[in-house]
Amino acid sequence: MFVFFFALPDLHEYALAETLPGIDFFNACSGGDVDQVAKSLEEHPTWINAFTENGETCPHLTGIYGHSAVTKLLLKKGADPNIRSTYEMGLRMHPLSWNVYGGHLDNIELLLEFGADINLDFDSMKGDGVAVTSLDVLLELLKNEKGDGRFVAIEKVFQKYGAKTMDQLKNQQEGGEEL
Repeated sequence: MFVFFFALPDLHEYALAETLPGIDFFNACSGGDVDQVAKSLEEHPTWINAFTENGETCPHLTGIYGHSAVTKLLLKKGADPNIRSTYEMGLRMHPLSWNVYGGHLDNIELLLEFGADINLDFDSMKGDGVAVTSLDVLLELLKNEKGDGRFVAIEKVFQKYGAKTMDQLKNQQEGGEEL
C-alpha cells in the first residue's frame, strides 16, 4: 500500500501526458496534414478543441496557411468555430479572424457554414484596446491591399452572411435593435 501512494503522482502525470496533444499534432494542423490530424483525433477525440502552449487551437492554426481540408475535417468532427485564443497576446481572436487576415476564402466559407459568428468581436491588432469585428479588419485590408481579389471575394461572402462593423453593432444596440 505504501508503494502505491508514492507511485500515484507518477501515474497521474503519465495519464495527463497521454491526454494532451503534443507539438506533432499541432504541426499537422498548421502543416495541412489531414491524414495525421484524422488519425490523432480518432485516437484522441478530446483534442478537437485543445490549445497549444500559446493558446491556439487547430482551427486557428489552419488559418495560417488556409488548409481548408484540415479545417473541414475539424469542423465535421465538432471543432468550435468560435473558439477564442487564450494566449495573453492572442487578442481573443477566433478562427474566422485569423482567416480574414490570411485571406483564406475557403476556410472562411467553411467556418461560416459550420456556425462561426460573423460578428464576433476580438481585440484590434493596433494595441489600442478597441474591439473590432472581422468586417472591420476586412475593410482595412481592402483599403491597404487595393486590387487583392481575395479580400474582394471575402467581402461578398461577408455581405451574404450579414457582417457588420463594430460601430454598426454598437448603433444597433443603442437603437434597441436585436443583434
